[in-house]
Amino acid sequence: MPHAALPGLSFTAIDFETANPKRASVCSVGVVKVRDGVVVDSMETLVQPPPGHRSFSSYNVAVHGITANDVVVAPTWDRVYPAVTEFAGGDALVAHNATFDRSVMASASQEYGIGVPPTKWLCTRDTARAVLDLASYRLPDVSMALNIAAHAHHDAGADARQCALVLVELCRRLGPGGLDLVRRNTKAW
Repeated sequence: MPHAALPGLSFTAIDFETANPKRASVCSVGVVKVRDGVVVDSMETLVQPPPGHRSFSSYNVAVHGITANDVVVAPTWDRVYPAVTEFAGGDALVAHNATFDRSVMASASQEYGIGVPPTKWLCTRDTARAVLDLASYRLPDVSMALNIAAHAHHDAGADARQCALVLVELCRRLGPGGLDLVRRNTKAW
């Protein structure tokens, strides 16, 4: 049974995967739009990393399964970034371990001379730490604690969706004023 809407809980969740440890090496991005606590749209694409960042480490490939061959004809970040920002439409961006995702966006954009405007970010990992008592705050563990069905972890689209569902469920469980409580406790937007 679908949950009731949560008026005012509107944002875009985002997740990146990288080809190697360099933050500029974006190879996949997923974004999910939430309006009043309901997922309403999503977008996902492979991305060809910028020149100088196109080597794929065996570690990263083992994590997400994306190889250099998968992104040969994928658009580069300078082509994807406008679509992502148009999709988000000025929303606050929500990510699990937002420090990582924020730095991937900034680093990849810098490689193409793209100025990233100031954007409000919220981290669901930090939010979960503020309101849940868990042994681990990895996205699958937080999801399990919130009774959110398992997903394909380290798939950018699936992780962005899971991140969106985590924030919605955290706010739902916090009840009226939950979003304001999250904002205060996490220094979020």
